[in-house]
Amino acid sequence: MPQPPQFILYIATTLDGYIASVDGGIDWLTELDVGSADVGYEAFYHTIEALVMGATTYEQVLTFGDWPYAQKPSYVMTRRSLTSDRADVTFVPDVETLLAEVEHSGCQRVWLVGGGQVAAEFMRRGLVHEWIVAIAPVILGDGVSLYQNVPFQPLRLINSRQFQSGLVELHYQQP
Repeated sequence: MPQPPQFILYIATTLDGYIASVDGGIDWLTELDVGSADVGYEAFYHTIEALVMGATTYEQVLTFGDWPYAQKPSYVMTRRSLTSDRADVTFVPDVETLLAEVEHSGCQRVWLVGGGQVAAEFMRRGLVHEWIVAIAPVILGDGVSLYQNVPFQPLRLINSRQFQSGLVELHYQQP
């Protein structure tokens, strides 16, 4: 019997827990001077087989130019009527449909890209297996919280890394 997929939240947040400003901007992250430093993204990306994101994150990624997740199935959670001409992008209305789609695909490691509502819904349902959170040395004071009404969840620290840019990556698992 195949194992159920594992969902990995790999995300950057401010020190005060925001993943975007009030208007949805991520300038605080793109302005962070990481230069050409390896912050582990490429290595992580090669470990996942599919991606999940909300519609707002999807639309933001589209503004970056070429689709950066080609060749990996991307599931966009939305109730809006969005379309894509990409065969590797699938729109799903809810978590149950997403779980069925991912299980049917046979993907085992799935990246929860964002945004806050999607990440929080997976956390509320106990579906996040790993948290890889890069904390930026920035305080926004307000914005889109990563932890939107998430219940208590004890975690076990696996690893931590500090980068020259001031980012600190914390890697946790469910105990």
